[in-house]
Amino acid sequence: MRRPNPNVLPERAREIWDRAQSPTGFEQTVTVRCTLITPMYGGGVTAGEVDRDMPIRASALRGQLRFWWRLLNGADWSSSDLFTDESELWGGISGRGPRASQVTLQVKSTPVSERQLVAKSNLIRERPPGFPAYALILESGEDPSFLKAGYEFDLVLRFKQSVAPRQREGTIEALRWWASLAGVGTRTRRGFGAVKATTDGAVLTPVSAEEVGRRGGQMMTGSPARDATEAWRSAIDALREFRLGKGVGRNPGSGGRPGRSRWPEADTIRRLKNTHARGHKPEHLAIGCYPRAAFGLPLVFHFKDKGRGDPKGKDSDSLTLNPAGCERMASPLILRPWFDGRRYRPAALLLPGWEERVSVRVGLDSERETLAWPESRDERERQAQRIRPMDAQGAADAPSATASSIAMKSRRWRSSRPAAHGRSTATARC
Repeated sequence: MRRPNPNVLPERAREIWDRAQSPTGFEQTVTVRCTLITPMYGGGVTAGEVDRDMPIRASALRGQLRFWWRLLNGADWSSSDLFTDESELWGGISGRGPRASQVTLQVKSTPVSERQLVAKSNLIRERPPGFPAYALILESGEDPSFLKAGYEFDLVLRFKQSVAPRQREGTIEALRWWASLAGVGTRTRRGFGAVKATTDGAVLTPVSAEEVGRRGGQMMTGSPARDATEAWRSAIDALREFRLGKGVGRNPGSGGRPGRSRWPEADTIRRLKNTHARGHKPEHLAIGCYPRAAFGLPLVFHFKDKGRGDPKGKDSDSLTLNPAGCERMASPLILRPWFDGRRYRPAALLLPGWEERVSVRVGLDSERETLAWPESRDERERQAQRIRPMDAQGAADAPSATASSIAMKSRRWRSSRPAAHGRSTATARC
């Protein structure tokens, strides 16, 4: 959490804020019409709930645009210069005091009716193409409501006269990336709240795989689908198969019972806790690693036979893998329907900087910190060869292995990176 600046008086900051809300001095208005193409989850003041009176919050969209603006400009600036430029454009409290924002964002929307909401249980029953249940895992008994696809709202950006052309163009570019690759509400990295954005009757130009590659990310897109929902479900189902699918992410099993996972995290914990249930002796060849931590943290582990020897936490039956030094780490992987200018396709995106997540430091129940994945290239390759889902993709880290696996679901998937010979050689910088 950022510490307050002791040199800034609250009264002075409030004065600058009130003056910034005045419409005078603003010009160059950009209005974008947004239509939900996948259901929106959450988005209200209460976590996980849709606010019927104000379903789309301007403050949340403003935060999204700042995130994409920072992502697109981060590689070209030092951290101090980036912070200074961001404060000048978006406002904030820097070492030189509070600064008013040079751009305002307004959302024009209508209250949500009962007909526009649908419960998760009903979404799952609406197949085909239906709702990909793996996109959102909830606790037993939870059945929240979602805002249906098709809801429309207007997003209005206003720039002050003093905004430099470079800053205005950078903001509109961030808006284009947000519209192509993100969304509204929560769980947008699993495709919820995706939008189709138009201005002056024309769809905003979609961000291409080549553009993502030039920014240091990676995006793969698949064959055209019948609609946005089918494209979304194709991407989510491919991820589920890679992580949990029979013969892919886990062994085939027998008698209707799922087979053992082919990922090493559970056996890493069993070895660390020096306990296991009968018939579940640690046997995975990859020792002491958590490759799937790169998909976001914390990770909660529930062992099926916890009462018969499997590990459990001090105060509960579950154990939690946490990032060192912070509470959460967002996933660098985004799955969603992507509009190519004509039709929707399933898309998998690895955000620029995703390599830095591979060797994050983690602690089980905040204890015994270790690297989730080796920093050494040679050791990464050795460990990857012992993990069947990763070895099958010829990748040395879980995110790139996932993208490759999803790509293989369609012979016509295109990548923002050329096909690599051998394993990934990316090195984490953390």
